Order: sequence, then C-alpha cells, then structure tokens
Amino acid sequence: MRPWLLWLATSLALHASEQRIASYSPGATQTLIDLGCLQQIVMGTRWCPLPKDHAAARDADVFQPDLERLLRVKPDLVILPRMANPLWAEKCAQAGLRTLILHPESAHSVSADIRQLGAATGLSEAAQKISDQLTARSAQKRATIVVVWDGVMAGPESYLAEPLAAAGFTSALAQGAWVKMDWELLASTRPAAILWIQNSSAAGPIELSPDKILEMAGIPHVRDLPCVKNGHIYRAKSGSNWLPGSGLVKIYPELLRLRSDLGK
Repeated sequence: MRPWLLWLATSLALHASEQRIASYSPGATQTLIDLGCLQQIVMGTRWCPLPKDHAAARDADVFQPDLERLLRVKPDLVILPRMANPLWAEKCAQAGLRTLILHPESAHSVSADIRQLGAATGLSEAAQKISDQLTARSAQKRATIVVVWDGVMAGPESYLAEPLAAAGFTSALAQGAWVKMDWELLASTRPAAILWIQNSSAAGPIELSPDKILEMAGIPHVRDLPCVKNGHIYRAKSGSNWLPGSGLVKIYPELLRLRSDLGK
C-alpha cells in the first residue's frame, strides 16, 4: 500500500449525504453526479460538469495545488486524478483529509474507479450497476476502430477500451494506451472505422464527418483504406461523456449504433 494513499474501506465510508467532497477529476465528478452526490460536491475543477448555478468552488487545480484553498471548503473526502503528484496526495493526508486516488490508466481502470467511488460514498450497489453496464461485452464479432483525440490515438490499454468492447469494438492499434497520431501508423492498422473526437463543453452524437472523409481521401496510403473509401469516418463532440468516468456509459448507445452501421 502506498503510504500517501488512504484507502477507504467500506466500513469507514460515510453516507453520501454526510460528506463534503472535493474532486480534482472531471471524470470522477461526473461519476459522483451519476451516483447522486451532486449536492455533496463542495469543490471541483473549472472543467468539472457541474451546473452553472451549483455552489461548489471551481478552483481545484491538481497541477498547482493550494492546501489553504482546499481546507477553506472543509472537505472530508478529496478525490485526486491518477496523475496527481504523490507529494500533494501525502500533504492532503497529513492535513487529516480522507484522500482517494483514481487507478492508473488501463483497459479496466474506469470501472475500478467507479466501484472505488461507490465504496467511498457508501453507494457501492449503485456504482456496481454502472460498472456492470460499462464492462458488458457485446456478442457481436469485434470490429476494429481508431479513436483520435487531441493528436493521439486510443490504444487497447486506454480507458476507452471498456465502452468500445461493450459495443463490439476493439482498438486497431496493437498496444499502448495513447499513441501519437501518425498517418502511416494509422494506415497500417486498416481499421473498420475512424472516430475523431472534438473538444467541446457539450456532448454531441457520433455522426459522419464529410470534412475528414475529404481530407483523408487526399492523403497517400490513407486514401486507399476501405474505411475511407466506404465513408466510415466519424466525429463526435466530447462534452464530459468521453472523460474517464461514468459518462462513458452514456456513449454506449451511440457506439452500438455505429457498430450496427458497420454491419458484420
């Protein structure tokens, strides 16, 4: 056990309604909301999907942490993202704050995070139901896909592996979590479909991307891919649903529809 991490046993978990929660992870914030903990959140980041009129402070910053600012909101549970500086986590724990750090990214990290947040808030049953939806496996034959977001491609060890598998997809990449976008590498994977995620404050449906189809049709090697010739190039606005949290469950119907569009 890492000395700076206070693991929260279920026997020690307070009921959600009794907690004041500070979340440094937008994905975890979405999970807390879906678990019914919206009113218990007293601090979040400026990227957290909180209603505009919510009373929570929006100045949680894991890259420039401020203990005095954190203590002002009097949290009794602090949630830190997987990339949090261990010294910051230790400082929170030394200040007497119950501190939970999300799991290192892997193909199963989000479902593990959801269950961990459920245990920490006394809502394990609700968390398990969400986790079960995320870890379901489609009976369809897997279709390969490349998801591109912010100049990188999601590999088989990225947190997107679970929702993709649930809908009948697998990453066309051979290994890794996130790989730098490279046209030659992309062409070599010969995916059945390519999905471009666009950063946006609001989520959007998965839809055909005429602009990307036109762009890719002009790139040597890439233009010969069956997915380009067949027009299986898509886009979607991110919102908070594509972040590593329970919001991924909400993209499942869209991914399932996309898998159906591709056929067998």
